[in-house]
Amino acid sequence: MENVKKPKVSKARLVLNMMLSPASALSSSVSKIAIWFPIAVSSSAFCLFFLQTGLDLYKTGQKELNFVYTSAIAGTAYGLIFIPIVSVLIWIFLRLGKTQKDLKWVISSICLSYSGSLLYGVAGLIFSLFFAWKTSVAFGATGVIWAAGPMIVVIRAATDGQSKLSIPIATLVCAMVLISWSIFGQI
Repeated sequence: MENVKKPKVSKARLVLNMMLSPASALSSSVSKIAIWFPIAVSSSAFCLFFLQTGLDLYKTGQKELNFVYTSAIAGTAYGLIFIPIVSVLIWIFLRLGKTQKDLKWVISSICLSYSGSLLYGVAGLIFSLFFAWKTSVAFGATGVIWAAGPMIVVIRAATDGQSKLSIPIATLVCAMVLISWSIFGQI
């Protein structure tokens, strides 16, 4: 038996493609990467998003500095635990619709849907730290909303092009993320 190596996938290119052209990323790269990378993308994206929220609340005097650290940890846990759990729930729902996509593909694809959130998070952190902007809404929430597009493409690919499922599921997931973020900001 021959040990066949999978072709290397540029992780930076995958993140950028998932943000700008998710259909091509899904067809060419998602099945070739280890599951830890997409989960690291969603963990990092939410770490930066929640960190920006903590920084914004700290800058306005609403929270102490410890809240900034807690925010980053909570965001990391959110992307590490909550998003994969939501992905499993989406996979179960898709299995009822007779999808042939496996659980690893769905988790990887949903987590990679937050590639745009990661890039928006990096940009937001730069503007927050170097220009003293309050960035959690301008960059953080925008990044989460951007994730709806790739998520719709993911669900459409998993359902063989059925938009009637992809748009409501993606909208529900994005709404859950924004509502839970809003609740977090009130703590």
